[in-house]
Amino acid sequence: MNISTSCPVSLAPAHPGWVVRNTDSDGGSLDYPIVAWAVVATGAEDGTTDTDVQPVFIADGHPWTVIDWYAANGDEHHLAVAES
Repeated sequence: MNISTSCPVSLAPAHPGWVVRNTDSDGGSLDYPIVAWAVVATGAEDGTTDTDVQPVFIADGHPWTVIDWYAANGDEHHLAVAES
């Protein structure tokens, strides 16, 4: 099976009470609820494909993984998993 990098290969529902906290360079932060956990295909340094467990969160009405969010929005913000 061919799997593209950044592609979720498995999903599991998340328990309530966890968020992805988005902190910007000015110290402000926003919390986005985690709705699931995804096993995401990632590219390894040797060119092979590896996997990583990532939160799936809702921001601006769209589901995101951390990899997708950084790809779309840049790395000037810091995302971290936190209890709400």
